[in-house]
Amino acid sequence: MGYLHDKLQIVRVDLPDATQDSEGDMSRRPRQDVAQRMKGAHEAAAYDAWFRTRVRATINDPRPSVPDDAARTHFAPRKTALRQRGP
Repeated sequence: MGYLHDKLQIVRVDLPDATQDSEGDMSRRPRQDVAQRMKGAHEAAAYDAWFRTRVRATINDPRPSVPDDAARTHFAPRKTALRQRGP
């Protein structure tokens, strides 16, 4: 539960009532929707960690920032060429 709360930011987990399950029922297969949700949660947590690392690296980058007007001037020819090319 600590992993779900701390790493995946899942604050509520609804667990099935154990008294409803048959102890001898071994034919049950794992629910694929639950497996897919957990896989998605892990992928989302991994992406979030990657994204936050990239943002933090950008914020901590010691190189000077590029002024907006300089960036617009630099990329204006590319923007014009892409617009002429169309969708």
